[in-house]
Amino acid sequence: MSGSAPNRIKVIGLTGGVAAGKNFVAEIFSKNGAVIFDADKEVHKLLELDQSTIDAVKKNFPESFVEKKIDRKILGKIVFSDVKQLKILEKILHPQVRASCQKFLRKASEDKKEMAVLNIPLLLETGHYKCDYIIAVSAPISIRKQRFLARSKSANVKIFNQICAKQISDTEREKKAAFVINNGGSKGDVSRRVKAIITELRKPRKVWK
Repeated sequence: MSGSAPNRIKVIGLTGGVAAGKNFVAEIFSKNGAVIFDADKEVHKLLELDQSTIDAVKKNFPESFVEKKIDRKILGKIVFSDVKQLKILEKILHPQVRASCQKFLRKASEDKKEMAVLNIPLLLETGHYKCDYIIAVSAPISIRKQRFLARSKSANVKIFNQICAKQISDTEREKKAAFVINNGGSKGDVSRRVKAIITELRKPRKVWK
């Protein structure tokens, strides 16, 4: 054990409704020196490469297993149309994602990184992640719906509404956030806002006596 104190990394939780633009905000943080934990990418990795996850999904959702691999589109249709099925999938995935996040934060601290951003869709809803600061990304629902439908041919309004129903409102998010980013305008405006937040986060914390 070393006698020196471990590096105190600033952990920033990124939250926002579906298609609010969290990935774009995370990208700006990354370009400014932060390391990013992307929960969606971690889930994709688990479903494609982690054998224990693949086996559990195959056992519980055999119809999603096509040509020796999980078809995420089929899996999505199953779980978003049945709350019980969704809870089963969450029990398989969420502990794995949390474990991966802890591993990511340990490495970021060991590497003496300044900031780590947790890009997790249900960050506040699950309550499993401790952050120093919460950033809420918001955008009008009409814009979010438009973005969501443009993502892929399989995207539809029903799935968008089902995802929204699982998430807390922008008002609730903003109450818990240290910073709010309105992502309903131009990318330039968002980029400037994020850079201003990064400047603020880099300031030394006040210590109250």
